[in-house]
Amino acid sequence: MPTQASISSASRWSRSGVHAAFGVIAALSLSLLSACSTPHAPATKTVYDFGLAPSAVGAAPARAIPAAALLLTDVQAPMALNATAVQYRLSYDNEQELRSYALARWSMAPTQLVQQRLKLALNARGPVLAEGQGAPKHSLKIELEEFVQVFEQPQSSLGRISLHATLLNGSQLVDQIRLRSTAVAPSNDAAGGVQALRQATDAAAQQLVTWLDQQKP
Repeated sequence: MPTQASISSASRWSRSGVHAAFGVIAALSLSLLSACSTPHAPATKTVYDFGLAPSAVGAAPARAIPAAALLLTDVQAPMALNATAVQYRLSYDNEQELRSYALARWSMAPTQLVQQRLKLALNARGPVLAEGQGAPKHSLKIELEEFVQVFEQPQSSLGRISLHATLLNGSQLVDQIRLRSTAVAPSNDAAGGVQALRQATDAAAQQLVTWLDQQKP
């Protein structure tokens, strides 16, 4: 027959085992929660761009009478958007924290990617010159204010871009506008965010073209 001492000892070992098991379960639960709340990162270093340019962004029809030549100055942006990191925010957790995928990078700064796409859309309406290529009557200045993948829920995200455009006639202000565009990401990872940002950028480019067409000659 077991002694009282051996029964107490066995009881203590049993309680210790239960506590240890609960500790393991708690650690696993925290790990799973963390995994669910963090976007899927690429397994290896991946470099992204916007892919091959379509024949016409947004399928804009060619114009019988092209618009006058337009100077598109270099797109400006805050320092955070001059880096090549693919960035995202968890709006359901802390939308003020800007995060970056560890192994996902853009092939160039977002300002350059956006400039390429804007020029592609603007070329459909008329000649577009870069700085140093001439001095047309009108110039267009673009500030990239936001370019990020936003997770509204752990399994739901979108690409979001915000532009501030200023149209000048020489040094005189003609008009200015802030353009915002979003697109739903097809997957919960960096690749999905890249696709969404490309679509959102193309949509913003078409908004810009529409706005320019509304300006007086």
